[in-house]
Amino acid sequence: MDALNSLNPQMVVEVNYKLRNWWIDLKRNREREIRQLLGALTYLIIVIPNPHLIRALLEFWDPVRMVFKFVDFDLAPTIEEISGFIDLPYHECEMMIPYKPLSREFLKSLGMKSNPTLPSLDLGWVHFDFLYSRFGQKDSYHSFRDEFECSVEEWETYRLNAFAIALLGSLVFPKIRGRIDTSLGYVVRDLAQREDEPRKTIVPMILAKIMRSLSVCVNGRMFFEGCNLLLQLWAIEHFYLRSDAVDIFLGYGNKIDNHPRRMVAFTAPIGFVEWQIFLIELESCRIQWKLHWLTTPNAIVRGDDRYFIELIGLKGVQPYVPLRVLCQFGQT
Repeated sequence: MDALNSLNPQMVVEVNYKLRNWWIDLKRNREREIRQLLGALTYLIIVIPNPHLIRALLEFWDPVRMVFKFVDFDLAPTIEEISGFIDLPYHECEMMIPYKPLSREFLKSLGMKSNPTLPSLDLGWVHFDFLYSRFGQKDSYHSFRDEFECSVEEWETYRLNAFAIALLGSLVFPKIRGRIDTSLGYVVRDLAQREDEPRKTIVPMILAKIMRSLSVCVNGRMFFEGCNLLLQLWAIEHFYLRSDAVDIFLGYGNKIDNHPRRMVAFTAPIGFVEWQIFLIELESCRIQWKLHWLTTPNAIVRGDDRYFIELIGLKGVQPYVPLRVLCQFGQT
């Protein structure tokens, strides 16, 4: 643990006010469309980041067993829990396979012309401010008219997709210094599939990125590229032992939005040292094993012919072993 004390990875510590303003503007007329596309992920915008908790949790992550190891128990986020938080399905859905688009493909997917002044596209990223300046405001189309090869009516649809890319790239799959992974263009395209096409799920990809980020940060990576906002919500839900009634009455609807009401009686540690002490002393009898707002009649706990599951992440495959945390499904 002494070696880990020197680790202090960067992560999302505040939500970009431009992203928040973009969301406020869009949801006036298109909230239903965004909800269908992103589920409850837009509510991450209102979450107050807790980097002290995430940095303390890193000291307890076992990158070999892929669980948090505490004094007398193991704990790990599951597909079912992530799906419940973000209100997006995973059952009977195909896992997404990400692709790195060519620079012209990414721009074309947003109704834009090729732009040779953007070398970052060849490296697989674009800056948030590029997307915001061209799609984030009502007059963005007219301000950058020469860069588009679409009508203003078509731009309105592209604007929705650009927001989804920006939100995923800022809060769910963040990169350092405001960079947005252009692979997310394909992810958003798959999320927007027509009703007559097979439904695809982003849930395994989100979980894979969280788990991979935990492992690489334990090994020295200095930026947490997983969704630290979801991870902190998940952790606090388990660290607060409460009566079933709290989840029954406050667990319906949006799990991210009503999270503060469910946790209102939880006295959370304040700083890094306080969280570190809390986690060192945490015992199995003091945690919420199964989240009562979560229904798991068809929980996925193993592959067809192996004890682990391979999750397709944004940057490769991530092993996932829910058999090690069966108590989170109400099993012993």
